[in-house]
Amino acid sequence: LEAGSKSDYNGTTAPHRTLTELERTTKLVQQLESVENEYESIINKLPRDCSQIERMRSTGTANQPGDGGLYLIAPAEQHHPLMTQCFGEWTTVQRRQDGTVDFNRSWEEYAQGFGTPAGEFWIGNQALHHLTQDNCSRLRIVMQDIYDNTWYADYATFRIDSRDAGFRLELGGYSGNASDAFEYQNHMQFSAIDVDRDISNTHCAGNYEGGWWFSHCQHANLNGRYNLGLTWFDASRNEWIAVKSSHMMIARRPECDANVTELPLEVPVTSGLAVGSPSTPSDASRSLHGTNGIGARQQQTTAAPTLS
Repeated sequence: LEAGSKSDYNGTTAPHRTLTELERTTKLVQQLESVENEYESIINKLPRDCSQIERMRSTGTANQPGDGGLYLIAPAEQHHPLMTQCFGEWTTVQRRQDGTVDFNRSWEEYAQGFGTPAGEFWIGNQALHHLTQDNCSRLRIVMQDIYDNTWYADYATFRIDSRDAGFRLELGGYSGNASDAFEYQNHMQFSAIDVDRDISNTHCAGNYEGGWWFSHCQHANLNGRYNLGLTWFDASRNEWIAVKSSHMMIARRPECDANVTELPLEVPVTSGLAVGSPSTPSDASRSLHGTNGIGARQQQTTAAPTLS
């Protein structure tokens, strides 16, 4: 071969090889962009929450499995889907039931979420922010105590602020039979084992072994160590409720969506769970957990909370 046309090890001139590699790289980038666009298209077609799924079901534009089904949702501005359990229009965001999942996690783990939607579960603070940032969410908390009595707390407004704001809690408009214990932690940032943002002189998340919106530690805490740190203070009786299981759910406020459809009165049961009409919290609570009313409650007296 003459000078200037010397072949490289594979018999191809160096300039030609460089051009071929550039073409391959360009093609690969185009393929990746195509996959990314297709992925974004799929994400954009997913429902944002269970309230949207319920509206789709009511108009016949979605499949109608029994309540308690698992669904992929994509909250606004969240760039990846997540799975949750829907009960009519209610999106499951937290559940404790048997202590099989460790809730003593880092702040970042709480930001991303963990557990399984049909079992013990935390949907993630980032998802909570995306789901509630438009100020159109309400919160329902259903708890069962160690005597198998059902307690509920509904909040007409519920919002979690951004990561930069520490996932600050904002809620109001309480109704229910559990007492408004959550109000004592209103406006607090989220704390975890490695991030202490409470206003106590102790590390509440470390002491109770779970992440939460602690203030002077707690009047309400559903993420603490199981059989030790799940508590809710009933101010009307000056007693602690010894919580055995908890289920936190959010739904859209009716005034935010003109076409919101109320839950049907009769709902198929899936995995032993069902819900009733959302306008009757006590009925929803009983059918969710199959428990007796407060009248059957055994008497338990505990001391008032001591704030540190």
